[in-house]
Amino acid sequence: MTFATLLLAVSFVNSDAWNFWCNEKIATLNRDELKAAVEKDVDFYARPGVEAVFYNMNFQRSFYPTKVGTPYWKDCAIGPDGKLTLRGKPIPEVTGEESPESTYRKMFLSVKNMQEKFPEFMTYRYEYCHQKGLEMWHSMRMNDIHHATIGMEFRPQHGDLWLDHKECVRAWYRHTWRSEWNDNALDYGQKKVYDYHLAMAREYLMDYPNDGLEFDWLRSAPVFKPGFDEMNMPRLTDFVRQVKKYALEAEKKWGHKIRLAHRVPARVRDAYGLGMDISTWAKEGLVDVLIPGGVPGTSTEGDVDIAIYRALAPKPVVIAPELNCSIGTRPGWGVRFDRAIDSGFASGFYQAGADGIYFYNHFPYHDKDFPWVKDFFAEAADRAKVASLPRRHVYTWHQRTGEGRFEEENMPHAIWPQCCNGGVKINCGEKVTGRAARVVFGTTKPFSTDVLVNTVKCVAPAKAEPVNVPRRKKTETFYYTSEIPSGTLHDGVNVVEFFNTSDFTLEPGQLIWLEIVVD
Repeated sequence: MTFATLLLAVSFVNSDAWNFWCNEKIATLNRDELKAAVEKDVDFYARPGVEAVFYNMNFQRSFYPTKVGTPYWKDCAIGPDGKLTLRGKPIPEVTGEESPESTYRKMFLSVKNMQEKFPEFMTYRYEYCHQKGLEMWHSMRMNDIHHATIGMEFRPQHGDLWLDHKECVRAWYRHTWRSEWNDNALDYGQKKVYDYHLAMAREYLMDYPNDGLEFDWLRSAPVFKPGFDEMNMPRLTDFVRQVKKYALEAEKKWGHKIRLAHRVPARVRDAYGLGMDISTWAKEGLVDVLIPGGVPGTSTEGDVDIAIYRALAPKPVVIAPELNCSIGTRPGWGVRFDRAIDSGFASGFYQAGADGIYFYNHFPYHDKDFPWVKDFFAEAADRAKVASLPRRHVYTWHQRTGEGRFEEENMPHAIWPQCCNGGVKINCGEKVTGRAARVVFGTTKPFSTDVLVNTVKCVAPAKAEPVNVPRRKKTETFYYTSEIPSGTLHDGVNVVEFFNTSDFTLEPGQLIWLEIVVD
């Protein structure tokens, strides 16, 4: 099969609730203006090749009048001082954080105004998406637990189930000043939690028009208490089976196909470690789109198990790996996305067998600083276009999810003097032959080294000041670039090696950035 026959691809875009409802203008608009705001939001995503927008309408609370969960506005009010209260109490401030009261107040006023003046906006958004040639899916956050550590528990993001039933939390005993958000997630092993989320999924599918439902498991995993992930795999599969039944019921109501997507970890082992029986889901037709993504949910991961997911979930299941808003090469070292970085990941994903690209945290408010975003939705769905673009293929580290999660990286842990301690694999995507390319790397101390790509020695590294690479105020950084000889790179996975010519060991953690740039 030739490259030309493989060009058909799609883009999916996730639009989360924070993105839309934090727009303070929504709180002041009249009905016609609210309708126009909904249209403007859809128009941002409506590009050739964008198949669907996944609209998220819940974290724990919901931004619609849910009969199952907790509506955002329940027990909220504006106090005499003009600040937002929850259950008659002020929302506590947290030192060093943007005022949560201000953020949640914006959302409260926005959703309140929408419900009062344009309550049928979800139906209108669905209809307008279809006018623009888009499918509109619901994106259900399966266990969103933003801001739940000490001092952050009492906020109008958390629903009544979480606020009033801490016995339903998967690891509340870990609730200390160093506890992680995920420790405070709800436990699907408990009937009350299981039934609650089933009912919400049915509500999404049956009460509001849609073309599909995304299970956003990465907001947040795990979904079972410690020690019970693998043993609850049948329970999670039963959950997915039941939602499939609801989807078939919804098809009869709405008169068209309803598809199901699952946002899952980048690595298959992590998915199974969370109780996700991907193979059974695929065999039983419980999944139409698989979205492997980074954990904890905000970073793009380059080394995605696309081939293994494909073996477990053959076509017609669509595999659409995730592009997110940040990129990290090791703990604490990362940058925001840019067009070349997104292009690099997209081309690498296609080369590895992906059917499309899924965008997370690529929002309209990015338009000011990243005006290329809305056009890239279309470019990412055009495999040939992506292959032709300038690209940055950035090495990314892996953070496992679930219990016993450990950071993993393929960087050499140390590079001894006059030694080469192994190579680093980077997928350079497609159509790289004959194009100018270079290795860019960064260290926390001056470093003398030979650089080899696919065993070929590159031009001697020179100091560089590249754009959009990690910097720290209190840590000195040194960046270098090394030109790759023509004909050295090939499509797909390439290996970069460092032969240390310094008289010291480059210690673990001192190599903090690595990428291959294809012009």
